[in-house]
Amino acid sequence: MMIPDFSDVPLERHDPKPLVDEVALAEWATRVAAETGHTPNDLARDTPEQISVPALATAADHDELDFLQTWPGAAPYLRGPYPTMYASQPWTVRQYAGYSTAEESNAFYLRNLA
Repeated sequence: MMIPDFSDVPLERHDPKPLVDEVALAEWATRVAAETGHTPNDLARDTPEQISVPALATAADHDELDFLQTWPGAAPYLRGPYPTMYASQPWTVRQYAGYSTAEESNAFYLRNLA
């Protein structure tokens, strides 16, 4: 199997279109209100982690996220510790369990989470 070459794929947005079509967004909000009796903001929900999830997500939602300009394998390591991340190695979950008593395991986790 041949590995595709993605080195020439542009990583930045090059189209001059606005991130959100304000007219279409307003029309959508009007239709939502007509069908549900609620505004889109009323339909936003919180996850169990208390993260607010809007009724509609658009490209503008991530426009100000600064971590999108970081690189895998480079400080501050927000996108992982390896430059190739999981393109060249499988994703793994690692656990430390079953090798000690509950007290020793708790001490291990507290020590390593600090």
